[in-house]
Amino acid sequence: MKTPLYVSGLTSKSSAELVGRARRSGYCVFGETLVGSLGRSMNGVRMADRIYYVTSPPIRESAETPRQLMKSLAYDDLQLTGSDNCTFNKEHKAKGLNDFTKIPNGVNGVEDRMSLVWEKGVHAGLLDPCRFVAVTSTNAAKIFNIYPQKGRIAVGSDADVVIWNPNATRTISKDTHHQACDFNIFEGMTVHGVPEFVLVHGRICVENGLVRVAEGFGRFVPTPVRPPFVYDIIEGKVKPTADEQHEEKMNGNMAKKFAELDIQIPPEEPIFDGNLAGPAISPTSTHTMLGRVDGKRDMQESSFSISEELDRSSVRACIRVKNPPGGKSSGFW
Repeated sequence: MKTPLYVSGLTSKSSAELVGRARRSGYCVFGETLVGSLGRSMNGVRMADRIYYVTSPPIRESAETPRQLMKSLAYDDLQLTGSDNCTFNKEHKAKGLNDFTKIPNGVNGVEDRMSLVWEKGVHAGLLDPCRFVAVTSTNAAKIFNIYPQKGRIAVGSDADVVIWNPNATRTISKDTHHQACDFNIFEGMTVHGVPEFVLVHGRICVENGLVRVAEGFGRFVPTPVRPPFVYDIIEGKVKPTADEQHEEKMNGNMAKKFAELDIQIPPEEPIFDGNLAGPAISPTSTHTMLGRVDGKRDMQESSFSISEELDRSSVRACIRVKNPPGGKSSGFW
């Protein structure tokens, strides 16, 4: 039996292709890439500023890497996008100026993840809205065995809904974000795709740029072992359905589109020998209590923030897109 493998935080083209080739060779492998690697490269970053970008896995130098990773998400070599959000102020990062081992590891990402994936994926023509929902929401819910409680809009599922405006734009800035740090690695980027409303358990928590949260409103979500999405494949229980056959046909059409976009799908060849409501917070307000107080990353401490609650709870749901591309009527993806 080929064992399941989950590979997290892939940040290079070669790593993503490795996962894709393994999947096409019959291995049950899932890959995730991070918004830091999808949203930017280190190309053009001044040497003096690079200390602020230190994270694991590292953000790559090549300006082509983000596009290559997005292509891997498009043709299912990678299945997930995460943030690995762990924020620090500049003064904390500066503790490692003379000693690399003292640089606290981590960067922001949770608040900007959805908009960056939309900008670099859907707006750039590499993903369609359905795939956007899959890589930001549904696939994670299935892999962690909390689907359809999360990752779907349906009777009985949690009322976690994002009303998404694909045409709206915003400029990412440390002056307007809600993340606990005094700099932003995506500073100055203008992105398409803005959440107009976010509902968590049916309660409006984001409305037209205002974040409304209540302490203690979140709850623990257990993730049972042996998710069917993974183990039904391993145990041979999955049979092709009409929907999957239709999806295969659609994938053929997408492959044609990839060729037009100069997307090279890696060859299918074996590569392994063995198994593998609180007060509203305005985004324009000035934050005075930003960043961690000690500059250290405690691996036993959650990096929870307002935005991370939205990322893990409400964002990981299907998304209703307002005025979707092509001028079609609004609907659920």
